[in-house]
Amino acid sequence: MNQSSVEQSLEWLIENYFSAKERTLKLKKGECLFNKGDYNDHLYLVKTGQLNGYVDNPDGSRYARFEAGKNKFVGIVSFFSRTYIARANVIAQEDSEIAWITRDVDLISKDGCDSLFDQFMPVVVTDLAYRQQREQKFFLEKEAAMKQLLHSEKMASLGQMAAALAHELNNAIAVLERNTHWMRENITEILQKRYPQEYPYFQYGNENGRRLSSSEVRARTREIAKKFALARGDAQKLAKTGMPNDKLKYYVDILDSDADIIYMYWDIGATFHDMAIAAHHATHVVRSVRALGAQRHSRQIDMDVNQSIKESLALLGPRLDSVKLTQKLKQVPPLTANIGEFVQIWTNLIKNAIEAMMHASTPDPELTVRSEFARGRVNVYIQD
Repeated sequence: MNQSSVEQSLEWLIENYFSAKERTLKLKKGECLFNKGDYNDHLYLVKTGQLNGYVDNPDGSRYARFEAGKNKFVGIVSFFSRTYIARANVIAQEDSEIAWITRDVDLISKDGCDSLFDQFMPVVVTDLAYRQQREQKFFLEKEAAMKQLLHSEKMASLGQMAAALAHELNNAIAVLERNTHWMRENITEILQKRYPQEYPYFQYGNENGRRLSSSEVRARTREIAKKFALARGDAQKLAKTGMPNDKLKYYVDILDSDADIIYMYWDIGATFHDMAIAAHHATHVVRSVRALGAQRHSRQIDMDVNQSIKESLALLGPRLDSVKLTQKLKQVPPLTANIGEFVQIWTNLIKNAIEAMMHASTPDPELTVRSEFARGRVNVYIQD
């Protein structure tokens, strides 16, 4: 039966069974028509307003099994199954007017329909199909919400595990950082006093570290070999130091014979530099992981927004090597907030910005992160 036929059947039913004024009832918003389990031998038609049928969940919550607006029926299942037991708590969602018939209503003759069920069957089937679709949609939404909840709980558990692991690593990294600093200071003092001639090579590496890429070292090797007339092996060692020509020219008399010495002392200094940088970075990452694993309900008083941005940048680490990063973090007032949530927000935004520039093959990609306090608000901008 098509939609037009169903509508015609509904019009006929309303006119013949639900037009008597003495069989109408008005409900105020929030008023209950009947409760689940009540005896009900009535079939109701909503003339104006809306009634919802609620079912209680085991956890005490409830969901709407059906919504009945204008020209929709209430009590279909209990009426036509002849159990006459209500299956839901029916409550008016707004001021409503309803009409009804009872099970002993007189049958009005209609061609080809010898019973009340035959006359109501087209609209009843349509109404039940609508309710089934709505209930199916509800359970699909509930399933999706449950999956999201499980995912959130899983991520929270992983965050707690990461925070516990970070706490253990923090002690070991603190020892490495402290001992690196001690060794660096003592070796610097020894070389400065006992090997003053070699000390400048060490100090250059100690201050600058390893800055040149492989391609830059190759180009620099060719340049040094040509300018100072050195063998390729010696030129390559000097190229790795990253020393500019105006600095190398001071050692021009010994470049040929002492390239190994220059490189060795520079290498020691560069190693200490890299160790200090790595220890500092590891400390930063561990602190960021601990912040990221913070309980969602845990709110920190005087949370530093700029610090949360720095923690996020530490987590991203090598991803930032592909862009030119500019930080413009102005002084902002502290907030009462969960630092882990903020770290997660900045991490996602910055990562998405980098990936977007890489996907678009942006030439000379730049990323600017800035913060400011204006008009009583803390503002953070991430611009690519």
